[in-house]
Amino acid sequence: MNRPSRMPQVGDMIVKTCRHTGLKHVGIVHDIKRDSYGHQKNVLITWSENPPMYYLEEHGYSGTNIHNIRDEFEVIRAGMRIP
Repeated sequence: MNRPSRMPQVGDMIVKTCRHTGLKHVGIVHDIKRDSYGHQKNVLITWSENPPMYYLEEHGYSGTNIHNIRDEFEVIRAGMRIP
């Protein structure tokens, strides 16, 4: 059985748990900028409230970090959490 990829897609909901405060921040991926190799360099997120500590609007997060750092990032697609 194929498991869906945790690499973010436009429209995914991201739940970011701040490692410094433990607060959860919820947002929707609205744009993904790729580098010359096609890797997700800048995943830009619209946050429901205040953005997480160290999130910069012009840079966002690396798609690889969202994919790999499971204790900080939850990816929810079409109402289902991607493990």
